[in-house]
Amino acid sequence: MVLFLACSDRGPTAPGPTGSASARPSGAATESARPQRPATRVVAPRSSVANPVALGVWGGEHVSLVVADTGGTLDYDCAHGTIDPPLVTDSDGRFDLLGTHTREHGGPIRIDEKRDKHPARYTGTIDGETMALTVTLTDSAAPAVSFTLTRGRIGRIVKCL
Repeated sequence: MVLFLACSDRGPTAPGPTGSASARPSGAATESARPQRPATRVVAPRSSVANPVALGVWGGEHVSLVVADTGGTLDYDCAHGTIDPPLVTDSDGRFDLLGTHTREHGGPIRIDEKRDKHPARYTGTIDGETMALTVTLTDSAAPAVSFTLTRGRIGRIVKCL
């Protein structure tokens, strides 16, 4: 069995076949029959390339951060938190990420106790082995708290008693 394919000298994006004027619709019908081209839109250029933050431990006074490829976990003197997306910086070393912040208290924790958990915004910069981190609770007027962390350093944390 032999299969023959028809070929033409037109590419797939060339205009359609030309025909006589009587074969084409005229006037407004022609315009409505053609597919409409989407309006031109302006797209802002990407300002930066995402750079992953070095994995592992980052620590400082009253804070410890463990960076994993899926996010981060924080430990403070009387709280703990999460950074939910992967930690990345822009080309200038800045980051702005969302997560949670959970306040702790001294003494025992009751089984039925509701956690004091809040949405948080983690912003800052990384310059070499040093991270400047600011934690802001997004659902309250609590003041933002800032820390300086060093890559590979264990944080100095004193848990609530």
